[in-house]
Amino acid sequence: MSKITKPSPTTVVPDHDVKSEAERYQIAAAKQQFLSAALGMSWQLAIVVLVPIIGGYKLDVHTHSTPVYTITGFVIAIVGMVIVVWRQLLLLSPTTPRKGSHK
Repeated sequence: MSKITKPSPTTVVPDHDVKSEAERYQIAAAKQQFLSAALGMSWQLAIVVLVPIIGGYKLDVHTHSTPVYTITGFVIAIVGMVIVVWRQLLLLSPTTPRKGSHK
């Protein structure tokens, strides 16, 4: 009995998928910039959210009060989150002039 083999598929790469070295470098640089921005923003958000809320909770426990300080910490955390995200968007925006650039 003869063994039937499946024909090997030929790989055809469309011309629009072929990228030059410069395009690949730009894509890699954009990915690196995104990852750097995401990591930077994540630790900033963690600090901006956790410090006011935990601090407010600890103040409420210490003063035996209703959750006034916790709610205040929550509001401060929301404002801080907006500021961190806004700064990050301005930093990554291609239309925002950077320091040292003269357009």
